[in-house]
Amino acid sequence: MTTRIGEHRSKAQWVGVVVLAAALWVLVWSVRPAKAPEPVQAAPKASAPEAPPRAGRAASAAAASAAVARAPAEDPAPIIDEIEVEKPEVCAGEENLITVRSHTTNGTDEYLHGVIGTRAGSRVPLRIWPEMDGSYEMPTISVFGRNNAVTQIEVPRYKVNACKPERIVVITHRLLPSTPGEFELTAQIVDVGLKDDPDARPFKPASYAWVFDDGGSEKTKAPFVTHSYERRPQTALVSEFLIRVEVQGEAGEKLTGRALLQIPNMMFQDLAERGVVTIAATPTPRFPRQDADGVVRQTFRLWHHRDAPVRIDTVTAMRHFAGASSASPLDKASLGLVEIPPGQGVDVEVRLDTAREPDVFTVTYMLEGETAEGHAARGTFSLMKPPPAPTKESSTPVMEPVLLAKIKRARELLAQEFVTDEDIWRLEREGKMADLDVSPPLTKEP
Repeated sequence: MTTRIGEHRSKAQWVGVVVLAAALWVLVWSVRPAKAPEPVQAAPKASAPEAPPRAGRAASAAAASAAVARAPAEDPAPIIDEIEVEKPEVCAGEENLITVRSHTTNGTDEYLHGVIGTRAGSRVPLRIWPEMDGSYEMPTISVFGRNNAVTQIEVPRYKVNACKPERIVVITHRLLPSTPGEFELTAQIVDVGLKDDPDARPFKPASYAWVFDDGGSEKTKAPFVTHSYERRPQTALVSEFLIRVEVQGEAGEKLTGRALLQIPNMMFQDLAERGVVTIAATPTPRFPRQDADGVVRQTFRLWHHRDAPVRIDTVTAMRHFAGASSASPLDKASLGLVEIPPGQGVDVEVRLDTAREPDVFTVTYMLEGETAEGHAARGTFSLMKPPPAPTKESSTPVMEPVLLAKIKRARELLAQEFVTDEDIWRLEREGKMADLDVSPPLTKEP
């Protein structure tokens, strides 16, 4: 079902904005988070229609004229051109992909970003759960332009039936710490229509086929996968990726889930609003380690999005001391860099000798240079001294039997003296903790 909206200027109130979730950057010279809308007011509740509407029915001229927008004079509100509804009717909780296409009248389309209901993005797999009486609300679409000039309109009405899908797949994501764009995606199978059926046949997943919407795909046995979006083109305020996973069961049955991942583009903002090209840094390993000789070593891959090399003019370093209220003055430093080539960039290794500098816990490097077009180029990254290894004297003993068993298993599997919560969490999701016998021992009655 496709809804076309004529070029209209909306008339009601402009909604406020909240800060968009910013991707965690290992380096930024100076960034300002992008903005996103505050939750919009829900539309008035309506009863479920008796029959599925015709394509375009909800896109009547009345609905178009009811759209809400107001913007500063210098940035008119975006124009919503088309709203595409994937299915004219669905079951309660079933995905229905809503796609919104829009444009600006002053040539600032790169600032367009939107929210459908409570989900950020212009392609959202929407789920609607009717009330007990069968009524439900149609969410609001909010499309924002530069300076958050906004246009709002209700999602075209489609029919939500009282039926429920047997199971649904919910995709969640999280940005991995100390990365500029590597995400962990997790697929969770939720029983919906079968949760109250004691005779329902269980679904045993055998494989997960992931499509990342950037040309990449992967197949896993576990219900999670990691994928890097750090090299995405940053030519707009946000990048959107419609992630899809197909779960195949042991009996051959299949389930499909989708989720939209919207990532703010800080490099775009730095160049568009400040005229600065950002130099990014990706650390390996993600967390610093101190070797037996007392030296902390970490490699950083320095890169940028320009098509030509970026010249590096100066590198300075600032040391932060434990217990000190201020850092050291800036000192000239050498990373052996003359320029950073386009593409994959260049690797540099930095070190901190904890024996020679025992009070230093962080060294921050700042780079300044220039592009071939004359843009300033800046970046920063930090080498941190890791915390001391835990000892019996400095640690609180773990007494909980389940956690003790997991720690022991993780140490055996990873061949490490120490393991982290992230190590245990990863092994759990890989199914390597499922066979642990953590039941309390039986005690004889006196």
